[in-house]
Amino acid sequence: MSAIVYFIPPQRINKANLQEVFIRTNFLKNFYAHDRIGIKLHFGEENNYNYLNPQYVKTIVEIVKSNQLQPSLIETSTLYRGARQNRTSHIKLAYTHGFSEIEIGAPIEIVDGERGEEFELIKTDFSLVKYAKIAKGINTFQGLVNLAHYKGHFVVGFGGVLKNIAMGLAAKGGKLQMHSQTKPYIKQKICKKCRSCVGVCPNDAIVITANASVISEKCIGCASCIEVCSEKAIQFNWNEASSSIMKKMAEYAWAILHNRKCLHFNFAVKITPNCDCMNMTENPIISDLGVFASLDPVAADMAVWERTKDNIYNLYPSLNPELLLDYAEAIGLGAKGYQLIELP
Repeated sequence: MSAIVYFIPPQRINKANLQEVFIRTNFLKNFYAHDRIGIKLHFGEENNYNYLNPQYVKTIVEIVKSNQLQPSLIETSTLYRGARQNRTSHIKLAYTHGFSEIEIGAPIEIVDGERGEEFELIKTDFSLVKYAKIAKGINTFQGLVNLAHYKGHFVVGFGGVLKNIAMGLAAKGGKLQMHSQTKPYIKQKICKKCRSCVGVCPNDAIVITANASVISEKCIGCASCIEVCSEKAIQFNWNEASSSIMKKMAEYAWAILHNRKCLHFNFAVKITPNCDCMNMTENPIISDLGVFASLDPVAADMAVWERTKDNIYNLYPSLNPELLLDYAEAIGLGAKGYQLIELP
């Protein structure tokens, strides 16, 4: 069965056509007045200005609010260290990039807590992820609008709507689960034994003595300790294979989207070699393609992938990004087959 993907050419990305996507999908008719809608996007890392144009986000917010619904811009804290590693600095950076409530019309909510510690375990029983650690705060929303900025990615080949949901709404511990086969460890020569990590560990898994600092088997992999260690002594191995990360991403996307209403927008503009998590601004690898929107996340990614795969393979010849789409289809996330409808 094929899905419908709505296409807006780059020169016609405007409020009328974005609104037409909502009209044709009837997405906003699924909700009651004053229901909460989480608008998932990426605010861009420090020194990176390839993030989604705030004016596009403002337009989506206006459309949602015009249907008597309550939108919020939602994100989670990052696993790596940087300006987005906790709620406070993340929101500050988002404001700097033009996403304040005054400018956009909707508040920002970092839905996994101050350090990524607020998560819910979702049972999946898939081959790699038995329990997914997803941001607890998404449960306060009746629906999601996924605003993904499509680009290349050095681990999975490309990042689109599936990655924006899977990595973007996983709590910090979920991101760790997708990227690593192991739990964090403490580098003894760096550790100052300040005990800040002990104070945030929810399971008393960190033991500090005069001789050593150790993360025990009680560790649940929430990764809160990574964020609070000012000495960068708590580390982990980025040792998961690309193919496994892709499959874990699909399983996480399933855990987040299962029984949840979501409309996906793939903004194929400013398509750069790497993710907006990079702390630098890169030049695009291809001209803007436009917006591809669908209720089906697999189809929304497939439509852009087919138009960019030659460029992505040139960048990352050793990767097989289509594995993500194949596996996502296999576990029931959506269909690779689609019908493209261009909006006037």
